[in-house]
Amino acid sequence: MIRLLLFTILSATVLSSCYDIDEAILPVVGIYRAHVVGVAGPFDLIISTNGGDNVIIEAPFDGIDWYTVKADIDNQHERTMDIRVGNQEIAPFTKMKGTGFFRDGTIELRYSINFDGEWIDFKLVGTKI
Repeated sequence: MIRLLLFTILSATVLSSCYDIDEAILPVVGIYRAHVVGVAGPFDLIISTNGGDNVIIEAPFDGIDWYTVKADIDNQHERTMDIRVGNQEIAPFTKMKGTGFFRDGTIELRYSINFDGEWIDFKLVGTKI
């Protein structure tokens, strides 16, 4: 009886914690040849799914150090998908926020990174490999 109860609780937890991937965002997922305009490049930017319409982006956003950020994809059924990177801490005392778009295998992100109280603006452009 206890095994059945534990199995039921475990199954309910697993099923309720899973998010289906929104298949409309799959064109965004992949590897891109990218540049941080005026700072660094080329490098491989990696975008993977994170459940629903959320993605994880890995890149050297400041041109030097690699960071991982979470982003939300909007307008999934449009030709141009909007990307929103909410204000998040990417390293101790370092925050990042920004917006961008994906269209026809090209991604552009305009974002700001706060290094110890000073906001610096960047632009990243990449083409899907």
